[in-house]
Amino acid sequence: MGALHSVRSLLTNKGPHSVVLFWEPNPNIYELPSFQKEANELIQNAKEIGLTIEMITGQNPNWSAIKNTLFPNGDPNQTGIAKWTLYESPNYERLFPDLVNECRNQFRSQFQSHSTNESTIKHFQKVWTHNYLKNKTNLESAKTDVHWFQSFSAVGQNVLFLGASPSLESDVETIKSHREQMTIFASDTALGYLVPNGIFPDYIVSFDSGRGTLYHFLTEFPKEIPIITWLGGASFLFELPNPKILVNTGHPLDQIVGHLFQLENKQNWPIYQNPSLNLLGMVLSITKGIVDRKFILSGVSFISEMGKSHCKGTGYERYYLPQIHRKQSLESLTKRLYSGVRRGKNQIVWEDLNSQKEKNPIQFLSKESPLDLTIHPNGKPKLHSFQGFPPKVSDLVKWADQDQSGIISVKTLNTWLRFSPG
Repeated sequence: MGALHSVRSLLTNKGPHSVVLFWEPNPNIYELPSFQKEANELIQNAKEIGLTIEMITGQNPNWSAIKNTLFPNGDPNQTGIAKWTLYESPNYERLFPDLVNECRNQFRSQFQSHSTNESTIKHFQKVWTHNYLKNKTNLESAKTDVHWFQSFSAVGQNVLFLGASPSLESDVETIKSHREQMTIFASDTALGYLVPNGIFPDYIVSFDSGRGTLYHFLTEFPKEIPIITWLGGASFLFELPNPKILVNTGHPLDQIVGHLFQLENKQNWPIYQNPSLNLLGMVLSITKGIVDRKFILSGVSFISEMGKSHCKGTGYERYYLPQIHRKQSLESLTKRLYSGVRRGKNQIVWEDLNSQKEKNPIQFLSKESPLDLTIHPNGKPKLHSFQGFPPKVSDLVKWADQDQSGIISVKTLNTWLRFSPG
């Protein structure tokens, strides 16, 4: 069953959490003397690296008492300090669904609020799965080689991320004058403003799976610019001639594909976490391999500015254009996107950015005066990836049903097994 395997891995590759609750409900496992001995050793070893492991056993843990033991002075969730994540063993999820469901409900009631991220995941889960299988099928039938992203590496490089807030318009001349000194990652939303102004990014980043993504790509742009995305991204992206660079987001289907690559081709396709579920967070994550990276932002605010939610030329502008008339302005239609105050997901992203600034030098382009962009002579960051075809869709669907049955319905499973090639 992999007992204690996940605990061992924590000691070699500590994750973002400082407290880990490990629940083993099966008495045939946790009553073994060898299990108890190793568990105690792992708990002591974890303390040496600043990690608290709480070993929980039995089928009816008192979750409330456990929380009070860990936090006798009150609930840290009330202050926003604690960020809890629930990881479920795929084997247990399949073999003991009732126990896993009980754990999920009790854990969330004590340690998690109904977060914006949870709501987003629940809302888009079916879209992600549908797009993932559709995109894989299209790649397979067209025998298209894509880049499976591993890392960027460089020393002392300037990374500029361009969002699509109205402030991007005031930075455009500064970006042009320092273009050759920076590697630019642009959000797909900003593309419609950048290209007409003669700014061509090194990479376009697009992870939104919705059909509305199409509106951001209606502007003509060079076919040589790579698009960084994932297999669950908008299907329209995979019809474009631009090179695609696929990131392993840690989605269950990504994990399965990564496992198959390792198993069959001995290729490492690492996972890149993005807790903010935002393009900025993903670029921060995938460029972390750049030593002494200077990360600069423009067009990032997550609030309305100058009476607008976004800069000129975005897909939102194209989408709403037919609805604009004498009594209905663009601003009145897009005000629901961003307001003058950050709330919900936007606030989560902003807080995540501020926490990142404590670990990495992150600065806003408009606040840099004078702009110091001294770069290392080795040039642009080097992309590390491998090319190849994705594993067969039929294999992926079978694995998804076996190990992650919650993300794919029986109807979808049967459809893909019947009509997928291979």
